[in-house]
Amino acid sequence: MEKKHLSLLKAGFGPCLLPCSFILLTTVISASAHAKDATTPLINPHSPASTLVRHHTHGQIATISSVTAPHNQSRSPAQKPAKESSFWDAEMLPPLSSRSEAYGYPQMLELNAVPPSLLHQGPWGVFNTNSGAAAGWGTVAYYSNVRWAEDWSRLRNDKNRNKSLEALKFIPFNKDETVYMTLSANFENRNFYDQKAGLGTVRKSPAYRNTLRWSAGADLHLGKHVRLYGELLSGQAGGVNYYGYAGGRWRSKIDAQQAFIEVKGHMLGATMGAMAGRMVFLDAPAYITAGSVYPTVPYSWNGLRGYAFWKNFRVDIFDLMLTDTSNPVAFRNKVGWKTRLFGAYTSYALPKFQLMGQKSQIFIDAFYMGYLLANSSIPGATSNIAGSTHRDTPGVKIWGNAGHVEFSTGAMWQGGNFQAANNGPKRSVSAYFLNATVAWRFSKWWSRPAIGIQADDISGGNMHKSATSKWGGFLSPFVPSAFYLDQSVAFGLSNVIDVGPVITLAPTQNTSLLLKVPVVWRHTTNDAVYNNASTAYNFRPHGGYSATLPQANFTWRATRNLTYSIGAEYVFASKALVQSGASSGAFVLGTADVTF
Repeated sequence: MEKKHLSLLKAGFGPCLLPCSFILLTTVISASAHAKDATTPLINPHSPASTLVRHHTHGQIATISSVTAPHNQSRSPAQKPAKESSFWDAEMLPPLSSRSEAYGYPQMLELNAVPPSLLHQGPWGVFNTNSGAAAGWGTVAYYSNVRWAEDWSRLRNDKNRNKSLEALKFIPFNKDETVYMTLSANFENRNFYDQKAGLGTVRKSPAYRNTLRWSAGADLHLGKHVRLYGELLSGQAGGVNYYGYAGGRWRSKIDAQQAFIEVKGHMLGATMGAMAGRMVFLDAPAYITAGSVYPTVPYSWNGLRGYAFWKNFRVDIFDLMLTDTSNPVAFRNKVGWKTRLFGAYTSYALPKFQLMGQKSQIFIDAFYMGYLLANSSIPGATSNIAGSTHRDTPGVKIWGNAGHVEFSTGAMWQGGNFQAANNGPKRSVSAYFLNATVAWRFSKWWSRPAIGIQADDISGGNMHKSATSKWGGFLSPFVPSAFYLDQSVAFGLSNVIDVGPVITLAPTQNTSLLLKVPVVWRHTTNDAVYNNASTAYNFRPHGGYSATLPQANFTWRATRNLTYSIGAEYVFASKALVQSGASSGAFVLGTADVTF
């Protein structure tokens, strides 16, 4: 028995020893650096010459502006000296809004104000609202979901450098310092516990999975108009009784995750740019794609992307092919010509206004997403039907805040066709996706909670009709955020109706907590239950009610570079689902993230 436990320990937790040691060492180094630097903040939040102004816009992280007093303005001689910050003073910690755990709710996580020196956003004006969630680059705070979206050019001024390692964020190569490089790196360790993975269809006994991801990027700016970005990434995965590691998304030798050239400038009153090469793409609602946060190798795309920002309007046009990561050999990733994403995304920022004493901002987004998938499937009466699909998805999203009310509502219609494999019958598609999240922000309460409700209606098909009938199942194939509906990813966003309470709060300035209890039904009992948006389970239950999914996720920004999070969920499967072969079970996810 002792030998058995020892072998489990080596197999399951042995891979964690090296990353845990690395994280511990980084914590000590980062803590000592932070404690030293915190005594000399870039912008003293207590200084009358630099006042932090909070914009209560759209939730997650409000935009912050620095209002500097004129030099000739008189100052009170009775001013108290600025309070000296310590290592654990959260005022000098970056905001949490760029965390993947928060990305599913960019409109639902409002943290306290931080100095502008801790935000590295580009020149996107009103679209930097909500920590850049409106600009189309993911969220951008101290760090970003995509590292090339960070702007460290303020370090051109030596006075703005407050950490020794920040020298690597701005490495000039010419006298004018217009040619410079920014380096970045990330290490992430995730540990998964699945009591009944895949509703019990994948593993009946508990599965313990452990994943490691390393990445390093270099962002070379060649003046104001040209830049080159490259990023290398490697991923490993192991554990005890693990599953699902095939296909190159979980285990990958070192390869180019991103490599592109960008040309930008000003034209027609707008800031415009064009990107060509391999890149991460996040200009879509989190319920369409969030870059895939669980696998060690996130999605990356190959192709062209063009954008333009005016004062209150922006547009993004793209034509991209998914990177094929299936080759296990280093530097053998290639363009996946069989999977294509193309379309356009636009956003209009309504004029800011005051309501209930709160500054308010609302965005109206309209978009079109086109998908071409050479490998896809739909459920049949007894099993899944393989084939290919073309989907056209126009949609609209209206989101923001009106006073204390924070909301996001959207609608999509989907057309196109599905063709069975081997030149089988072709079916037209007509599907839809409706969603709404509404919450009230209690800004004067402890932890500033936002208490609200989320509801989704995602259409399903009819697997009992003929092989040429119209298909009504909605497809979101590019991994929506796991934190949008179901952390355990037991349920996919197809043939689903869900409703439940959502609470987000910030117990301290460097912690956040998400609580939610979605109750899930099938949109139609003529379609299956999906474990992701494009693959259905083989069991065929009778009832419409599927499950209740209470879940929580807690995130702690320990230092500027180190973040911990833990999430937990229990899947209470319905009686009908259990009778058809499913199982209830617990899911726990722990994450340690070191970012530079």
